[in-house]
Amino acid sequence: MRRYKVTVRLLVLGALLLAVSSAAAHATIELKGEQPIAGKRGTLTLTIPHGCGAGLATDRLVVRLGSGWPNAKAIAIDGWTSTVARASAGNWTITWVATAGGLPNTSTGDFPIAVRWPRAAGIYKTPTFQHCGAKSMNWTDPYAPAASADQDYPPIYPVPRIQILPAS
Repeated sequence: MRRYKVTVRLLVLGALLLAVSSAAAHATIELKGEQPIAGKRGTLTLTIPHGCGAGLATDRLVVRLGSGWPNAKAIAIDGWTSTVARASAGNWTITWVATAGGLPNTSTGDFPIAVRWPRAAGIYKTPTFQHCGAKSMNWTDPYAPAASADQDYPPIYPVPRIQILPAS
């Protein structure tokens, strides 16, 4: 009986450690103290916490912003080139490509975008696609407040989201 309790405790501890490490490994949006007020200008910084595993450096990052974003411009980063494209439907695609070694697997990288915040307050998704050679990590999993039959919690690759505040 005692051996069973120890085994169960170790299994629970292992599951908790795995959940904590998975939850900590996600693309994040940083505002550096700025308030994202509807219609105003600001800077959205996507932070990528690591490469794609097994020593694979990030060599390309693609961020998509929906048609509600009036303006977006990649801010220059040493060792990277960037392009910004706007589709006829109004969606933005911002792409950074490494010109040197890229973002090493064990390093964190910031990718800033100068924006005009959407005119309407609300929560906006920023699907992000991290490429490491032929491997990619698609930060597009939907937000889930809890696990369900169709959605893990926390999501493995959660889509970065931002809350735009109403203009006063």
